[in-house]
Amino acid sequence: MRVLLFGKVSYYTMDTGSRIKLVREHRGLTQQKLGEMLGYGKSSANRIAQYEMGYRSPKANRLKEIAKAMNIREEIFLMPDETPIDLLRILIWYDWEHEGVLQLATSRTANTPPRKTVSPIIYSEQLPLNRLLLDWADKKRSLSVRKITRADYLEWMLQWPPRLP
Repeated sequence: MRVLLFGKVSYYTMDTGSRIKLVREHRGLTQQKLGEMLGYGKSSANRIAQYEMGYRSPKANRLKEIAKAMNIREEIFLMPDETPIDLLRILIWYDWEHEGVLQLATSRTANTPPRKTVSPIIYSEQLPLNRLLLDWADKKRSLSVRKITRADYLEWMLQWPPRLP
């Protein structure tokens, strides 16, 4: 696992080797068995251990073979390790490009009339991350009630995230 610092809070993201180990153990496979499934022969366990420990990094085609052997989607191993800020940035830009698809609510505005669909609300117990979510909700709300213009909102996006204390 890799530690990413976000303000004073540590976030852990799984590297590829940790994901291989997680899925392998979930599938009840030993390193030896997975290696044999991949055709490694006698060095099976050693090669898989090297992947899991991060001493070696399997190439994309090998990751596809590992995914197929463990019956999972290959994207599990090919997705980048993103920080919470990266994920929020993706959501913010997706929301800009697909206006109206994402709606944000805060506990102050959650008392809206009941809807026919159940919607998730994203929040974080990590205060720096939660501040960013609340800031985004506030900017979207300001845009929707025309307190700010689309140009102002775009400028906010271009400067996001703000420097955190």
